[in-house]
Amino acid sequence: MIFDIAKLMKRAVLALVVPLFLFPSISQAAFGFKPDGTLDKEAISHAYFEGDFRRILPPLEAFRTSLAKKSSDDSVFVFKYLSVIYAADSSTRPKAESYMVQLVKMKPTIELIDLYISDNIEAIFTGVKENYLKQQQYIREHDLIGNAKGDSTKPPPNGGKDPNKHSTKWVWWTVGGVGVATAVAVSYYALHDSGPQDEVKGFKP
Repeated sequence: MIFDIAKLMKRAVLALVVPLFLFPSISQAAFGFKPDGTLDKEAISHAYFEGDFRRILPPLEAFRTSLAKKSSDDSVFVFKYLSVIYAADSSTRPKAESYMVQLVKMKPTIELIDLYISDNIEAIFTGVKENYLKQQQYIREHDLIGNAKGDSTKPPPNGGKDPNKHSTKWVWWTVGGVGVATAVAVSYYALHDSGPQDEVKGFKP
């Protein structure tokens, strides 16, 4: 009976210990999380300033990829630390820049100065931030094919004519027509009136 109890206890210990050796990430996943499953920001921040980057990567990535509901502050925290950690390694620089874009997209005013980053990482982040803000400004000012929105240099439709505004050309055509008709009428009556008068004056009884 005693042998059976000892055997069962041995199996229980192996069931708990073996997975820690076979799957190291499981043992590390507990770090960085509180008992309620939320992110332990204080523990991660402390490990960061201790230089223990390998320890804080698993919980950060686990939280980033999890389906758990995340607050905006949690997401900013995760992308902020991941951006700096990946930027410190040239082999993971593209991933760092991608995370920096996500970070700036969530919070355009964000800075990394409080993480005591190097000048090199600061330059990378500054470049990513400036490019993203320029891109957003370009999108606001241009359409999908690159035309400026509200461009005053483009010719207005209908040559700039207001379709609701009536043309005044007909007034001048009418005035001109009346003038010509009046001149013709005056000339006609002047010629016909002068004929009979000459005949009267030239008549001899």
